[in-house]
Amino acid sequence: MNLLKDPWIPVRADGGTGAFRLLAYQQLLCEPGNWQVSLPRDDLELACVQLLVCMTQVMFLPEDDKALRTRMSKTLSPDDFAAGISPCYDWFDLDHPTQPFMQSRGVEAAENTPIQKILVGLPAGNNHAFFNEVGEVKKLSAALTAISLFNQAANANSMGGGFKGNLRGGSNPYLTPVNIFVIGKDLRETIWHNVLTLPRIQKLLPGWKPDFKHDQPSWVKPIKANESIKWNDIGLVRGLFWQPTRLELVQEKTPYSCDILGGNPVQVYAVFLKEQFKFSVDGLWPHPHGARTATTSDGVLKWKFAAFSVTSPAWTQLSEFVVPRGVNDTNAQEGSEPSGPVAQADELGEGHLHLWVGGYCAKQGSIVGRRHEMLSLAKGWRDDKGRLPKLVEIGKEAKRALYGKLLLASKGYENKKKQIKFQGIGTSIHEIADKLFYARTENLIHETFSNEDTFSQWAVARKAFAKHITDHCRTIFEELTDPYAMKPELIPVIAWARRSLNIDLAKLMEEA
Repeated sequence: MNLLKDPWIPVRADGGTGAFRLLAYQQLLCEPGNWQVSLPRDDLELACVQLLVCMTQVMFLPEDDKALRTRMSKTLSPDDFAAGISPCYDWFDLDHPTQPFMQSRGVEAAENTPIQKILVGLPAGNNHAFFNEVGEVKKLSAALTAISLFNQAANANSMGGGFKGNLRGGSNPYLTPVNIFVIGKDLRETIWHNVLTLPRIQKLLPGWKPDFKHDQPSWVKPIKANESIKWNDIGLVRGLFWQPTRLELVQEKTPYSCDILGGNPVQVYAVFLKEQFKFSVDGLWPHPHGARTATTSDGVLKWKFAAFSVTSPAWTQLSEFVVPRGVNDTNAQEGSEPSGPVAQADELGEGHLHLWVGGYCAKQGSIVGRRHEMLSLAKGWRDDKGRLPKLVEIGKEAKRALYGKLLLASKGYENKKKQIKFQGIGTSIHEIADKLFYARTENLIHETFSNEDTFSQWAVARKAFAKHITDHCRTIFEELTDPYAMKPELIPVIAWARRSLNIDLAKLMEEA
Protein backbone atom coordinates (compact mmCIF):
# COMPACT_ATOMS: atom_id res chain seq x y z
CA MET A 1 0.00 0.00 0.00
CA ASN A 2 1.25 3.46 -0.95
CA LEU A 3 -0.21 6.30 1.11
CA LEU A 4 0.11 8.68 -1.84
CA LYS A 5 -1.93 6.51 -4.20
CA ASP A 6 -4.15 3.96 -2.48
CA PRO A 7 -7.30 4.58 -0.40
CA TRP A 8 -6.30 4.38 3.27
CA ILE A 9 -7.81 7.38 5.11
CA PRO A 10 -10.75 6.14 7.26
CA VAL A 11 -13.51 8.73 6.92
CA ARG A 12 -17.23 9.32 7.04
CA ALA A 13 -19.04 11.76 4.77
CA ASP A 14 -21.44 14.53 5.81
CA GLY A 15 -19.31 15.81 8.66
CA GLY A 16 -18.80 12.37 10.15
CA THR A 17 -22.41 11.15 10.03
CA GLY A 18 -22.37 9.48 6.63
CA ALA A 19 -21.20 6.13 5.35
CA PHE A 20 -17.73 4.86 6.21
CA ARG A 21 -15.09 4.50 3.51
CA LEU A 22 -11.37 4.63 2.86
CA LEU A 23 -10.38 7.79 1.03
CA ALA A 24 -7.29 8.36 -1.11
CA TYR A 25 -4.96 11.25 -0.27
CA GLN A 26 -5.56 12.85 -3.69
CA GLN A 27 -9.32 12.70 -3.18
CA LEU A 28 -8.95 14.48 0.16
CA LEU A 29 -6.87 17.36 -1.22
CA CYS A 30 -8.28 17.64 -4.73
CA GLU A 31 -12.00 16.92 -4.43
CA PRO A 32 -14.73 18.69 -2.47
CA GLY A 33 -16.33 16.76 0.37
CA ASN A 34 -17.31 17.24 3.98
CA TRP A 35 -15.16 14.41 5.37
CA GLN A 36 -14.17 13.63 8.95
CA VAL A 37 -11.79 10.94 10.18
CA SER A 38 -13.61 7.97 11.71
CA LEU A 39 -11.93 5.30 13.85
CA PRO A 40 -12.93 3.43 17.02
CA ARG A 41 -10.15 5.11 19.07
CA ASP A 42 -9.73 8.88 19.47
CA ASP A 43 -5.94 8.61 19.69
CA LEU A 44 -5.80 6.87 16.32
CA GLU A 45 -8.07 9.52 14.81
CA LEU A 46 -5.74 12.26 15.96
CA ALA A 47 -2.73 10.27 14.75
CA CYS A 48 -4.33 9.94 11.32
CA VAL A 49 -4.88 13.71 11.15
CA GLN A 50 -1.31 14.35 12.33
CA LEU A 51 0.07 11.99 9.68
CA LEU A 52 -1.91 13.83 6.99
CA VAL A 53 -0.71 17.19 8.32
CA CYS A 54 2.92 16.02 8.18
CA MET A 55 2.55 14.67 4.65
CA THR A 56 0.95 17.90 3.47
CA GLN A 57 3.48 20.05 5.34
CA VAL A 58 6.49 18.56 3.55
CA MET A 59 4.99 18.10 0.07
CA PHE A 60 2.80 21.20 -0.22
CA LEU A 61 4.61 23.75 1.96
CA PRO A 62 2.90 27.18 1.51
CA GLU A 63 5.33 30.00 0.76
CA ASP A 64 3.35 32.65 2.64
CA ASP A 65 -0.01 33.50 4.26
CA LYS A 66 -1.64 34.26 0.93
CA ALA A 67 -0.75 30.83 -0.41
CA LEU A 68 -1.99 29.19 2.78
CA ARG A 69 -5.35 30.96 2.64
CA THR A 70 -5.73 29.87 -0.97
CA ARG A 71 -5.10 26.25 0.03
CA MET A 72 -7.71 26.54 2.78
CA SER A 73 -10.36 27.87 0.43
CA LYS A 74 -9.68 25.89 -2.78
CA THR A 75 -8.91 22.28 -3.57
CA LEU A 76 -5.58 21.38 -5.18
CA SER A 77 -5.52 20.72 -8.91
CA PRO A 78 -4.53 17.19 -9.98
CA ASP A 79 -1.42 18.64 -11.66
CA ASP A 80 -0.34 20.45 -8.50
CA PHE A 81 -0.93 17.28 -6.50
CA ALA A 82 1.14 15.17 -8.89
CA ALA A 83 3.99 17.69 -8.81
CA GLY A 84 3.94 17.83 -5.01
CA ILE A 85 4.10 14.08 -4.38
CA SER A 86 6.56 13.27 -7.16
CA PRO A 87 9.82 13.70 -5.18
CA CYS A 88 8.47 11.65 -2.26
CA TYR A 89 6.44 8.97 -4.01
CA ASP A 90 8.53 5.99 -2.90
CA TRP A 91 8.80 7.21 0.71
CA PHE A 92 5.23 6.27 1.60
CA ASP A 93 5.06 2.70 0.31
CA LEU A 94 4.40 0.35 3.24
CA ASP A 95 5.86 -2.61 1.35
CA HIS A 96 8.70 -0.99 -0.60
CA PRO A 97 11.45 -3.58 -1.21
CA THR A 98 14.28 -1.42 0.17
CA GLN A 99 12.78 1.59 2.03
CA PRO A 100 9.33 0.72 3.39
CA PHE A 101 7.37 3.47 5.18
CA MET A 102 8.57 3.95 8.80
CA GLN A 103 10.58 0.69 8.70
CA SER A 104 14.05 -0.80 8.16
CA ARG A 105 14.79 -3.79 5.97
CA GLY A 106 16.89 -6.62 7.36
CA VAL A 107 15.90 -6.29 11.01
CA GLU A 108 17.30 -9.12 13.10
CA ALA A 109 15.07 -10.29 15.95
CA ALA A 110 15.06 -13.41 18.10
CA GLU A 111 11.27 -13.53 18.03
CA ASN A 112 8.23 -12.00 16.37
CA THR A 113 6.39 -9.19 18.15
CA PRO A 114 2.56 -9.25 17.95
CA ILE A 115 1.19 -6.40 15.84
CA GLN A 116 -0.89 -5.15 18.78
CA LYS A 117 2.34 -3.77 20.27
CA ILE A 118 2.24 -0.80 17.87
CA LEU A 119 -1.24 0.14 19.10
CA VAL A 120 -0.11 2.44 21.92
CA GLY A 121 -1.11 1.20 25.35
CA LEU A 122 1.62 -1.42 25.67
CA PRO A 123 -0.64 -4.46 25.22
CA ALA A 124 1.69 -7.00 26.79
CA GLY A 125 1.80 -8.63 30.20
CA ASN A 126 -0.22 -6.56 32.65
CA ASN A 127 0.13 -3.30 30.70
CA HIS A 128 -2.81 -3.25 28.32
CA ALA A 129 -4.44 0.02 29.32
CA PHE A 130 -6.72 0.35 26.31
CA PHE A 131 -7.49 -3.32 25.66
CA ASN A 132 -9.58 -6.04 27.24
CA GLU A 133 -7.22 -8.90 26.41
CA VAL A 134 -3.53 -9.07 25.54
CA GLY A 135 -4.24 -10.75 22.22
CA GLU A 136 -7.37 -8.77 21.39
CA VAL A 137 -5.94 -7.42 18.11
CA LYS A 138 -4.20 -10.10 16.08
CA LYS A 139 -4.36 -8.66 12.57
CA LEU A 140 -4.22 -5.07 11.35
CA SER A 141 -4.99 -3.77 7.88
CA ALA A 142 -2.37 -1.79 5.99
CA ALA A 143 -4.26 1.46 6.67
CA LEU A 144 -4.37 0.94 10.45
CA THR A 145 -0.79 -0.33 10.47
CA ALA A 146 0.53 2.81 8.74
CA ILE A 147 -1.33 5.11 11.15
CA SER A 148 -0.21 3.09 14.17
CA LEU A 149 3.42 2.98 13.05
CA PHE A 150 3.47 6.74 12.75
CA ASN A 151 1.69 7.22 16.07
CA GLN A 152 4.06 4.92 17.93
CA ALA A 153 7.09 6.76 16.56
CA ALA A 154 5.80 10.32 17.01
CA ASN A 155 3.70 10.24 20.17
CA ALA A 156 4.49 7.22 22.35
CA ASN A 157 7.29 6.42 24.74
CA SER A 158 9.95 3.88 23.80
CA MET A 159 9.18 0.24 23.08
CA GLY A 160 11.09 -0.82 26.18
CA GLY A 161 14.58 -0.90 27.65
CA GLY A 162 17.27 -0.29 25.05
CA PHE A 163 14.88 1.45 22.65
CA LYS A 164 14.71 5.17 21.96
CA GLY A 165 11.59 7.29 22.54
CA ASN A 166 10.00 9.96 20.35
CA LEU A 167 11.98 13.00 19.23
CA ARG A 168 10.21 15.37 21.63
CA GLY A 169 11.33 13.49 24.71
CA GLY A 170 14.92 14.64 24.42
CA SER A 171 16.90 12.45 26.81
CA ASN A 172 13.69 11.19 28.44
CA PRO A 173 12.53 7.98 26.70
CA TYR A 174 9.31 7.98 28.74
CA LEU A 175 7.87 11.35 27.71
CA THR A 176 4.61 11.24 25.75
CA PRO A 177 4.01 14.70 24.25
CA VAL A 178 0.73 16.55 23.87
CA ASN A 179 -0.37 17.53 20.35
CA ILE A 180 -2.38 20.72 19.88
CA PHE A 181 -4.13 21.18 16.52
CA VAL A 182 -6.56 23.74 15.13
CA ILE A 183 -9.88 22.32 13.91
CA GLY A 184 -11.45 23.44 10.63
CA LYS A 185 -14.96 22.88 9.35
CA ASP A 186 -13.99 19.62 7.62
CA LEU A 187 -10.99 17.31 7.36
CA ARG A 188 -9.35 19.06 4.40
CA GLU A 189 -9.60 22.47 6.07
CA THR A 190 -8.32 21.02 9.34
CA ILE A 191 -5.23 19.71 7.54
CA TRP A 192 -4.42 23.12 6.05
CA HIS A 193 -5.04 24.96 9.33
CA ASN A 194 -2.16 22.97 10.80
CA VAL A 195 0.28 23.29 7.91
CA LEU A 196 2.76 26.09 8.63
CA THR A 197 4.09 28.57 6.09
CA LEU A 198 7.75 28.56 5.05
CA PRO A 199 8.73 31.64 7.13
CA ARG A 200 7.24 30.06 10.27
CA ILE A 201 9.08 26.79 9.65
CA GLN A 202 12.30 28.72 9.17
CA LYS A 203 11.68 30.54 12.45
CA LEU A 204 11.58 27.16 14.17
CA LEU A 205 14.46 25.76 12.10
CA PRO A 206 16.82 28.65 11.30
CA GLY A 207 18.60 28.19 7.99
CA TRP A 208 16.39 25.31 6.82
CA LYS A 209 15.33 25.22 3.16
CA PRO A 210 13.21 22.68 1.29
CA ASP A 211 15.61 20.08 -0.09
CA PHE A 212 14.36 16.55 -0.64
CA LYS A 213 17.82 15.34 -1.70
CA HIS A 214 19.29 15.96 1.73
CA ASP A 215 16.29 16.23 4.08
CA GLN A 216 14.94 12.69 4.03
CA PRO A 217 13.19 10.42 6.55
CA SER A 218 15.20 7.87 8.48
CA TRP A 219 13.91 4.88 6.49
CA VAL A 220 15.28 6.51 3.31
CA LYS A 221 18.47 7.91 4.85
CA PRO A 222 19.05 5.61 7.86
CA ILE A 223 20.42 6.79 11.20
CA LYS A 224 23.90 5.36 11.71
CA ALA A 225 24.64 3.09 14.65
CA ASN A 226 25.95 5.04 17.66
CA GLU A 227 25.54 8.30 15.76
CA SER A 228 25.46 11.53 17.78
CA ILE A 229 23.00 13.91 16.11
CA LYS A 230 22.65 17.63 16.81
CA TRP A 231 19.04 18.84 16.88
CA ASN A 232 19.70 21.56 14.28
CA ASP A 233 20.99 18.96 11.82
CA ILE A 234 17.52 17.41 11.69
CA GLY A 235 15.47 18.91 8.86
CA LEU A 236 11.70 19.32 8.65
CA VAL A 237 11.02 16.08 6.79
CA ARG A 238 13.32 14.03 8.96
CA GLY A 239 11.95 15.51 12.18
CA LEU A 240 8.25 15.17 11.35
CA PHE A 241 8.73 11.55 10.29
CA TRP A 242 11.32 10.59 12.90
CA GLN A 243 11.47 6.85 13.48
CA PRO A 244 13.54 6.01 16.62
CA THR A 245 13.01 2.24 16.36
CA ARG A 246 14.41 -0.29 13.91
CA LEU A 247 11.46 -2.46 13.01
CA GLU A 248 10.10 -4.38 10.03
CA LEU A 249 6.56 -5.51 9.30
CA VAL A 250 5.82 -9.07 8.26
CA GLN A 251 2.93 -9.23 5.84
CA GLU A 252 0.48 -12.12 6.06
CA LYS A 253 0.25 -14.14 2.85
CA THR A 254 -3.52 -14.62 3.14
CA PRO A 255 -5.99 -11.69 3.28
CA TYR A 256 -8.00 -11.32 6.49
CA SER A 257 -10.50 -8.91 7.97
CA CYS A 258 -8.90 -6.14 10.07
CA ASP A 259 -9.56 -6.63 13.78
CA ILE A 260 -10.27 -2.91 14.22
CA LEU A 261 -11.92 -1.83 10.95
CA GLY A 262 -13.62 -5.13 10.17
CA GLY A 263 -15.00 -5.44 6.64
CA ASN A 264 -13.84 -7.63 3.78
CA PRO A 265 -10.53 -9.54 3.83
CA VAL A 266 -7.58 -7.28 2.97
CA GLN A 267 -3.79 -7.22 3.21
CA VAL A 268 -2.96 -7.49 6.93
CA TYR A 269 -0.03 -7.72 9.34
CA ALA A 270 0.05 -9.98 12.40
CA VAL A 271 3.64 -9.54 13.62
CA PHE A 272 6.71 -7.37 13.19
CA LEU A 273 10.42 -7.60 13.96
CA LYS A 274 12.29 -5.11 16.13
CA GLU A 275 15.85 -4.74 17.36
CA GLN A 276 17.66 -2.41 19.73
CA PHE A 277 19.62 0.37 18.10
CA LYS A 278 21.78 3.01 19.81
CA PHE A 279 22.15 6.65 18.83
CA SER A 280 21.74 10.00 20.58
CA VAL A 281 20.23 13.41 19.86
CA ASP A 282 21.85 16.49 21.33
CA GLY A 283 19.26 19.16 22.13
CA LEU A 284 15.50 19.46 21.70
CA TRP A 285 14.13 19.51 18.16
CA PRO A 286 11.38 22.21 17.96
CA HIS A 287 8.51 20.00 16.80
CA PRO A 288 5.69 22.27 15.55
CA HIS A 289 2.78 20.18 16.89
CA GLY A 290 3.54 20.39 20.60
CA ALA A 291 3.61 23.17 23.16
CA ARG A 292 6.84 23.76 25.05
CA THR A 293 7.15 24.85 28.66
CA ALA A 294 10.19 26.06 30.59
CA THR A 295 11.34 26.41 34.17
CA THR A 296 14.55 27.94 35.51
CA SER A 297 17.44 25.63 36.30
CA ASP A 298 20.83 27.05 37.29
CA GLY A 299 19.66 30.46 36.15
CA VAL A 300 18.75 29.26 32.66
CA LEU A 301 15.33 28.52 31.16
CA LYS A 302 15.19 24.80 30.37
CA TRP A 303 12.57 23.92 27.78
CA LYS A 304 10.64 20.68 27.41
CA PHE A 305 7.51 19.59 25.61
CA ALA A 306 4.23 19.60 27.50
CA ALA A 307 2.84 16.26 28.61
CA PHE A 308 -0.34 15.19 30.40
CA SER A 309 -0.53 14.12 34.00
CA VAL A 310 -2.70 11.17 34.93
CA THR A 311 -5.44 13.19 36.64
CA SER A 312 -5.53 16.74 35.26
CA PRO A 313 -7.65 17.56 32.16
CA ALA A 314 -6.35 19.60 29.25
CA TRP A 315 -7.78 22.96 30.39
CA THR A 316 -5.35 23.07 33.33
CA GLN A 317 -2.53 23.58 30.79
CA LEU A 318 -4.52 25.69 28.35
CA SER A 319 -2.61 28.90 29.01
CA GLU A 320 0.67 27.08 28.22
CA PHE A 321 -0.91 25.64 25.08
CA VAL A 322 -1.93 29.00 23.59
CA VAL A 323 -0.17 31.90 25.35
CA PRO A 324 3.56 32.57 24.72
CA ARG A 325 5.62 33.65 27.75
CA GLY A 326 9.32 34.18 28.24
CA VAL A 327 10.25 32.96 24.75
CA ASN A 328 12.64 35.86 24.07
CA ASP A 329 13.08 37.07 27.64
CA THR A 330 16.50 36.21 29.03
CA ASN A 331 15.35 37.20 32.55
CA ALA A 332 12.19 35.09 32.54
CA GLN A 333 11.78 32.55 35.35
CA GLU A 334 9.36 30.37 33.43
CA GLY A 335 8.01 30.21 29.91
CA SER A 336 5.60 28.67 27.44
CA GLU A 337 5.50 28.44 23.67
CA PRO A 338 2.30 27.35 21.89
CA SER A 339 2.21 24.76 19.15
CA GLY A 340 2.96 26.04 15.66
CA PRO A 341 -0.64 25.83 14.42
CA VAL A 342 -1.93 27.82 17.42
CA ALA A 343 0.74 30.51 17.02
CA GLN A 344 -0.06 30.70 13.31
CA ALA A 345 -3.80 31.04 13.96
CA ASP A 346 -3.04 33.90 16.33
CA GLU A 347 -0.90 35.69 13.72
CA LEU A 348 -3.52 35.12 11.02
CA GLY A 349 -6.12 36.81 13.23
CA GLU A 350 -8.36 33.77 13.63
CA GLY A 351 -11.45 34.61 15.69
CA HIS A 352 -12.97 31.63 17.41
CA LEU A 353 -10.32 29.00 17.96
CA HIS A 354 -11.32 25.34 18.09
CA LEU A 355 -8.55 23.08 19.35
CA TRP A 356 -8.00 19.35 19.31
CA VAL A 357 -5.68 18.44 22.18
CA GLY A 358 -4.46 14.91 22.65
CA GLY A 359 -1.76 12.77 24.18
CA TYR A 360 -0.98 9.85 26.43
CA CYS A 361 -0.36 9.70 30.17
CA ALA A 362 2.80 7.76 30.96
CA LYS A 363 4.15 6.43 34.22
CA GLN A 364 7.76 5.72 33.33
CA GLY A 365 7.63 2.84 30.85
CA SER A 366 3.87 2.26 31.02
CA ILE A 367 1.06 4.07 29.26
CA VAL A 368 -1.62 4.43 31.93
CA GLY A 369 -4.16 6.67 30.21
CA ARG A 370 -4.89 9.01 27.36
CA ARG A 371 -6.60 12.39 26.93
CA HIS A 372 -8.13 13.62 23.71
CA GLU A 373 -10.29 16.69 24.13
CA MET A 374 -11.88 19.46 22.08
CA LEU A 375 -11.48 22.98 23.47
CA SER A 376 -13.01 26.17 22.06
CA LEU A 377 -11.93 29.76 22.71
CA ALA A 378 -14.12 32.77 21.93
CA LYS A 379 -12.54 35.33 19.62
CA GLY A 380 -11.77 37.74 22.46
CA TRP A 381 -9.00 35.47 23.73
CA ARG A 382 -6.52 37.25 21.43
CA ASP A 383 -7.27 40.79 22.68
CA ASP A 384 -5.64 40.42 26.08
CA LYS A 385 -3.64 37.24 26.46
CA GLY A 386 -3.42 37.69 30.22
CA ARG A 387 -7.09 36.87 30.64
CA LEU A 388 -7.01 33.22 29.68
CA PRO A 389 -4.19 32.37 32.14
CA LYS A 390 -6.16 34.24 34.82
CA LEU A 391 -9.21 32.02 34.31
CA VAL A 392 -7.07 28.88 34.32
CA GLU A 393 -5.33 29.99 37.51
CA ILE A 394 -8.66 30.66 39.26
CA GLY A 395 -9.74 27.12 38.52
CA LYS A 396 -6.43 25.60 39.58
CA GLU A 397 -6.24 27.65 42.79
CA ALA A 398 -9.76 26.64 43.78
CA LYS A 399 -8.95 22.99 43.20
CA ARG A 400 -5.73 23.28 45.22
CA ALA A 401 -7.61 24.83 48.12
CA LEU A 402 -10.26 22.10 48.10
CA TYR A 403 -7.70 19.33 47.83
CA GLY A 404 -5.47 20.80 50.54
CA LYS A 405 -8.22 21.29 53.11
CA LEU A 406 -9.67 17.83 52.56
CA LEU A 407 -6.15 16.41 52.87
CA LEU A 408 -5.95 18.18 56.22
CA ALA A 409 -9.29 16.70 57.23
CA SER A 410 -8.15 13.28 56.14
CA LYS A 411 -4.75 13.29 57.84
CA GLY A 412 -5.66 15.39 60.87
CA TYR A 413 -3.96 18.49 62.26
CA GLU A 414 -1.47 19.06 65.06
CA ASN A 415 0.21 22.23 66.33
CA LYS A 416 2.34 21.37 69.36
CA LYS A 417 3.21 25.00 70.04
CA LYS A 418 -0.44 25.93 70.38
CA GLN A 419 -1.28 22.53 71.85
CA ILE A 420 -3.82 21.82 69.15
CA LYS A 421 -4.43 18.32 67.88
CA PHE A 422 -7.36 17.17 65.72
CA GLN A 423 -7.96 13.56 64.79
CA GLY A 424 -8.13 12.95 61.03
CA ILE A 425 -10.92 11.18 59.18
CA GLY A 426 -8.50 8.54 57.96
CA THR A 427 -9.82 8.06 54.43
CA SER A 428 -8.49 9.65 51.21
CA ILE A 429 -11.45 11.94 50.57
CA HIS A 430 -9.08 14.51 49.03
CA GLU A 431 -8.40 12.13 46.13
CA ILE A 432 -12.12 11.70 45.54
CA ALA A 433 -12.46 15.50 45.60
CA ASP A 434 -9.96 15.79 42.74
CA LYS A 435 -12.11 13.68 40.44
CA LEU A 436 -15.37 15.33 41.53
CA PHE A 437 -13.96 18.82 40.99
CA TYR A 438 -12.84 18.12 37.43
CA ALA A 439 -16.06 16.29 36.55
CA ARG A 440 -18.40 18.96 37.93
CA THR A 441 -16.55 21.98 36.59
CA GLU A 442 -15.95 20.64 33.08
CA ASN A 443 -19.07 22.18 31.52
CA LEU A 444 -18.48 25.46 33.34
CA ILE A 445 -14.89 25.61 32.09
CA HIS A 446 -15.78 24.91 28.47
CA GLU A 447 -18.75 27.28 28.45
CA THR A 448 -16.70 30.08 29.99
CA PHE A 449 -13.78 29.78 27.59
CA SER A 450 -16.01 29.58 24.51
CA ASN A 451 -18.38 32.42 25.50
CA GLU A 452 -17.69 35.79 23.89
CA ASP A 453 -19.09 37.58 26.96
CA THR A 454 -16.22 36.14 28.97
CA PHE A 455 -13.77 38.43 27.20
CA SER A 456 -16.05 41.31 26.17
CA GLN A 457 -17.43 41.69 29.72
CA TRP A 458 -14.28 40.60 31.48
CA ALA A 459 -14.75 41.97 35.00
CA VAL A 460 -18.28 40.61 35.43
CA ALA A 461 -17.52 37.28 33.76
CA ARG A 462 -14.37 36.74 35.80
CA LYS A 463 -16.19 37.28 39.10
CA ALA A 464 -19.07 35.03 38.03
CA PHE A 465 -16.64 32.30 37.01
CA ALA A 466 -14.84 32.49 40.34
CA LYS A 467 -18.13 32.32 42.24
CA HIS A 468 -19.31 29.24 40.36
CA ILE A 469 -15.96 27.54 40.93
CA THR A 470 -15.91 28.31 44.66
CA ASP A 471 -19.53 27.19 45.06
CA HIS A 472 -18.59 23.83 43.57
CA CYS A 473 -15.71 23.55 46.03
CA ARG A 474 -17.93 24.19 49.04
CA THR A 475 -20.55 21.71 47.83
CA ILE A 476 -17.97 18.99 47.27
CA PHE A 477 -16.44 19.65 50.69
CA GLU A 478 -19.79 19.24 52.44
CA GLU A 479 -20.70 16.11 50.50
CA LEU A 480 -17.43 14.38 51.36
CA THR A 481 -17.29 15.40 55.03
CA ASP A 482 -20.99 15.08 55.97
CA PRO A 483 -20.86 11.28 56.46
CA TYR A 484 -18.19 11.81 59.15
CA ALA A 485 -19.73 14.83 60.89
CA MET A 486 -21.85 12.56 63.10
CA LYS A 487 -18.74 11.40 64.94
CA PRO A 488 -17.93 13.87 67.74
CA GLU A 489 -14.20 13.18 67.57
CA LEU A 490 -14.12 14.28 63.89
CA ILE A 491 -16.16 17.48 64.22
CA PRO A 492 -13.11 19.64 65.17
CA VAL A 493 -10.98 18.69 62.15
CA ILE A 494 -13.92 19.12 59.76
CA ALA A 495 -14.76 22.53 61.22
CA TRP A 496 -11.09 23.57 61.09
CA ALA A 497 -10.76 22.46 57.46
CA ARG A 498 -14.06 24.14 56.48
CA ARG A 499 -13.02 27.44 58.05
CA SER A 500 -9.63 27.29 56.34
CA LEU A 501 -11.24 26.49 52.98
CA ASN A 502 -13.68 29.40 53.28
CA ILE A 503 -10.78 31.76 54.03
CA ASP A 504 -8.90 30.61 50.91
CA LEU A 505 -11.97 30.78 48.69
CA ALA A 506 -12.91 34.24 49.99
CA LYS A 507 -9.40 35.44 49.16
CA LEU A 508 -9.69 33.92 45.71
CA MET A 509 -12.95 35.82 45.13
CA GLU A 510 -11.34 39.09 46.25
CA GLU A 511 -8.45 38.65 43.83
CA ALA A 512 -10.61 37.51 40.90
